[in-house]
Amino acid sequence: MRIAVFDPWCGVSGNMVLGALLDAGVSLESLREMLSGLGLDGWEISCTEVVRGCLRGKLVHVTAPEGEPARHLSDILDLLSGSDLPEDVKVRASGAFEILAAAEAKVHGIGVEEVHFHEVGAMDAIIDITGAFCGLHLLGVEEVHSAPVSTGTGTLQSAHGILPVPAPATLGILSGIPVSPSGIPFEITTPTGAAILASAVTAWETTPPPFRVGQVGYGAGDRELTRPNLIRVTVGETIPEAPWDQDRCIEVRTVIDDMDPRRWPDLSREVLEAGAVDCYASMCIGRKGRPALEAVVICHEDRLDDVLSAAFRHSTTLGARIGRFGRAVLKREHAAVSTEYGEIGVKRSYLAGELLHAEPEYGECSAAARRHGVPVSRVLTAARLASEAEDAR
Repeated sequence: MRIAVFDPWCGVSGNMVLGALLDAGVSLESLREMLSGLGLDGWEISCTEVVRGCLRGKLVHVTAPEGEPARHLSDILDLLSGSDLPEDVKVRASGAFEILAAAEAKVHGIGVEEVHFHEVGAMDAIIDITGAFCGLHLLGVEEVHSAPVSTGTGTLQSAHGILPVPAPATLGILSGIPVSPSGIPFEITTPTGAAILASAVTAWETTPPPFRVGQVGYGAGDRELTRPNLIRVTVGETIPEAPWDQDRCIEVRTVIDDMDPRRWPDLSREVLEAGAVDCYASMCIGRKGRPALEAVVICHEDRLDDVLSAAFRHSTTLGARIGRFGRAVLKREHAAVSTEYGEIGVKRSYLAGELLHAEPEYGECSAAARRHGVPVSRVLTAARLASEAEDAR
């Protein structure tokens, strides 16, 4: 799956998003051609390379005729629905304007259909918002993620007079979205930019899935600020999820050459009860040429102290080597099957949804064999057959 990840570390505006997408590989001519499907006349879009701070990026300018009429939400939705734009662009752009209208309606205490767009209903804002979703479409992006949105402080002049920064409508759009106040005394996140991300981002609560980086683009804002006035977008392909679970474990190793080997079962039991996920030993020759046991214990980080304590208490070792490593584990489940010898636990393991193994718990089979006075092999066979019969249903 192709994803885009935005980093609005210096805020977000419509032309910054456009600049980032163009810098990431969208053709300006292809963008113009797709936007022509809106059926609007007199607008033009241009793109130049600029430097903000120590980083380069693309700065986009949209020009439109003077005296454009202010539009209501229904005007813009009709314009989009009647256009020749791709369906996903229509849906996402319409969603952005609906988010804008809801935020404006709430801060002004009016109905959504009464909202009379000024700045955000002008042609350049329509091009910014629609162009952003055209750019995502042209890049083949299926899912969008974003880091927290930086916001500024101070005041700004708007069609409604002097307003605080972030503007009330902007803050309404960002409701429920992670933000990062920057202290920059300017409006660095605009209503159009916030609405684009609010409509585009799939989930703010989760980190992006692992992916291979493809294109990277930087979109510039108009001002020079105390930090590079840019937004970054990274586009790439997600890495298919492995058909097994993966985690991180601790490996504890120690060589013991002076312990009675008959104590090994007790040592093994104690470290497993302390939280180890595995414990085994192999014969080796110690540093003085003596026969020895190399004990290996595997556990998760949160159980390390308990496992070490058990190892030191129940063996003669004076120290251990500790390493960290990754582990791949098949997806598994435990179930119980009914046999003529009673219920027996079965451990099932799966790879990509396919059942690979169904192995009865040996300890339970051994106990059932003793209770019924039969060989353990007979109980094992009965449990396997019962498991296969259940799987076939």
